[in-house]
Amino acid sequence: MAVTEKLYEQFKAIHKVIWIILLPIILDIGELSLFERIFKSEYVPVAKLFKLNLGFISAPPSIRYFLEDFPSLIFQYNYSSAFRGVIDQINLTNMLLLLAIVLVTSFLDSGYLAVISQAGHRRVTVKDFIRDGNKFWFKFFILALLGVIPMFLVLSKKELGYGYFGIVFLPLVYVKYSMVVDDVSLIDNFKLGISFLFENLGLTIKMAFSFGIFFSLVGICIYPLASMGFKGIVLGAIITAYFGAVINKAVLEIYREVSEKRSEKLKEISAEAINL
Repeated sequence: MAVTEKLYEQFKAIHKVIWIILLPIILDIGELSLFERIFKSEYVPVAKLFKLNLGFISAPPSIRYFLEDFPSLIFQYNYSSAFRGVIDQINLTNMLLLLAIVLVTSFLDSGYLAVISQAGHRRVTVKDFIRDGNKFWFKFFILALLGVIPMFLVLSKKELGYGYFGIVFLPLVYVKYSMVVDDVSLIDNFKLGISFLFENLGLTIKMAFSFGIFFSLVGICIYPLASMGFKGIVLGAIITAYFGAVINKAVLEIYREVSEKRSEKLKEISAEAINL
């Protein structure tokens, strides 16, 4: 499969739902503004000229994919500054606060990816974002809960958090794509997403390398912009949101295409077995 060709095909589809890039922009800039107001400190990014990022950007995409020290209002661990953010210890208040945040962000994540999934296939509006965000909300909520476990593990012992991410959470990379493509139960979404990773490991590495190189080249302009201050970070967030949507769409369409081919092949094998 020509991964780069699949990537270039998605620009046209994203242009039909270009309004969706406002979501990650608002999330990034809103979090930065609140962080600076609450902690009364101005964010100054670490100067870098270039960094090679191999892998998939999150959905919705965030400028912290490039700026690793980009402040997080909720939780952040840096070797230099240790814990930063509102949640800096394990207690009932922090757990309830985190749960409330996950409830909201899981809805936004599901609506975002649902819109990206339908772009280019049919006309999509804000109404679809709300409807499908609600439709897939519970599935994304469960997946998000699995994603916050490393946070509490890091608070207790950071090595546990990193180990959990690599061993448990990383194999779930395709589950969110299955949730908006495959009309099956939540358990089957996990099964399909995990099996897709292991059955298409070569394709996954190819995508991670191709999309990583592409996005790393985009990142060359992000660092100079971020060093210009708040306005530069806003512009960097816009660029990240746009190209991040294209890459997420490309991964999703590749997942859809490979899954459909596999499903058709299984049907053919079943039909042949019946005829025998």
